Amino acid sequence: MTRAQRLRRRRPDHSGATHERARNLSAEQLDGVLEPTDLAWLDEHLASCEACTAAATAYEADRMALRGLHEFEMAPPRDLWARTAAAIEHEGRGRRAATRQTAAPRSLRPKPALGVLSGVAVIAVVVGASVISGGWLNSPATALAPESPTPPPVAAASPAATPRSTPMAVGAGDVRWLDTTADGALAFNVTDIGEVCKQDHQPDCAPVSGGHSTHVELAVRPKSISQSPVRNQAVVVGSDGSGNDSVVVVVLPTSGPATAPPPTVGPGSTPTDVPSNPPTASPTPGGTATSEPTTEPTATPTLEPTERPSGTPEPTVAGTLAIVSGVKVVGETASYSPDGGWFAFTARSSDGTTGPDIYVWRAGDGTAQAMTDDHASVFSSWYDGRLIGSRAPGLDLADEVAPESFLMDQRTGASAPLVAALWRPVVGPHGRWAVSWDGTVKLGADGVTPVPAAGSLVLHRFSEDGDIQANGVLATFADDVVGDVDVRWDETGNWLAVWLGDANDPSIGRLSLYRVDRTSGDLDQAKGAPQEVIAQSGFSIGKGRLAWATPPGQGGEGSRVQIVAWSDDGVGAVESGPVEDVVLIH
Repeated sequence: MTRAQRLRRRRPDHSGATHERARNLSAEQLDGVLEPTDLAWLDEHLASCEACTAAATAYEADRMALRGLHEFEMAPPRDLWARTAAAIEHEGRGRRAATRQTAAPRSLRPKPALGVLSGVAVIAVVVGASVISGGWLNSPATALAPESPTPPPVAAASPAATPRSTPMAVGAGDVRWLDTTADGALAFNVTDIGEVCKQDHQPDCAPVSGGHSTHVELAVRPKSISQSPVRNQAVVVGSDGSGNDSVVVVVLPTSGPATAPPPTVGPGSTPTDVPSNPPTASPTPGGTATSEPTTEPTATPTLEPTERPSGTPEPTVAGTLAIVSGVKVVGETASYSPDGGWFAFTARSSDGTTGPDIYVWRAGDGTAQAMTDDHASVFSSWYDGRLIGSRAPGLDLADEVAPESFLMDQRTGASAPLVAALWRPVVGPHGRWAVSWDGTVKLGADGVTPVPAAGSLVLHRFSEDGDIQANGVLATFADDVVGDVDVRWDETGNWLAVWLGDANDPSIGRLSLYRVDRTSGDLDQAKGAPQEVIAQSGFSIGKGRLAWATPPGQGGEGSRVQIVAWSDDGVGAVESGPVEDVVLIH
């Protein structure tokens, strides 16, 4: 039974004065939860009573101030023992003199002198204060600075000095990223997310680190990394030596020697499902894809970590498989299909003479294939084993146009239009809801890539043959999208992250996390979930957690990997220390 419950049990049903009841309830709610009727009455009373409101505020301030004392170690005065011993000796002499002048004591059991009790009390107070302040229970303790020999008065304690938080256990798996070490090399990092702290106690959580760090070498400087959902394979988008983009496939390092998995295809597909002579991703100097026979499937190269005598990771050589090069990859929507058999992305010519097309790569093939050639199409998401794309027909002849979206079978190239005039629908894993741009599109800053113009970014019910107006808009995220948009669902379809890019700096934007009811589609933001936090492009969501990188800090500090994770107990967070050139693996 808590103190509040004991007080509540002792309080009669009919309390005294109204103000006394209000102050009693204000005190009780500091360490317990009030009954709904009491809480409603107290809120109503405080709304109209300034005196009781001031008392409640003072109670809360005192509670925070007292808790803040754990930040200070109350060191005893240097002459404490000398003064205590002198007091004991003085009191002892006085008692002995008094004893000689009076009758013998009625009890043979000696009683401790008052001075002894006083000395013990003083020592107990000092020792108790030291224990409470963390000198023993929370090692190591930090002593006060010489110029501040005593803690500040209780009334001046900072409200930020809150009690230590118990970390919240979560089953969030791990978060992976690449960063740059002090010597300029690339390092692959893995950190397990087993516990986090509630947002208001995040500083109490120790920073996470890449506990399994392996040095790697890549032929490109990575900008985006997508991991297969079914194998330890990843597709890396990066810049080559000429400044163009290359898309390469690697096998991620493991704790032991890794071997390349055998080439596989998606469920239900066979090598004959690919067109006999599709256009390949080998663009001509003008950026147009050429028709070449399909390359025979090859094994994906492996990053194999080896041990060094010193115990530090040996840099590994990444034998990469370049599936396309000499292009400019567009946007952040590149992703594997849910079965891991395919990878889709959008790319345009590197010289900016032609607009974007959709490319797909089948796991095990030697090159990616260009699935469109209209130079006005972008990849959106996966749905029911097929890809969804959007195009902006006739945009080169008009300032703004209504977009078109379509479903495409990546095996045959056959496509069917969606009824609604949507741009880049990102469909959830259960297929019920999607996030799309509902409006017109225009040419972006590069002069060839379509971007949102007038309209709204919305959450809506999805069906491949339904109209968004008929199905209904459930929520609006933004009316003025001025940069890139990256929308990702977790594997359950219950959580959704939306990143809105900055108009002036495409590498940063604002990231928000939402919870979606799978039955109704109702949208809410859980307590502790990030809301429009500044984040670099390329976040990662899945397995009960969201991870992103902050922009580099002031003074050349570098970025930090921020992670929020959730469970039935709520949402918590943890972060890494400063890291350089971080790229999250999503």
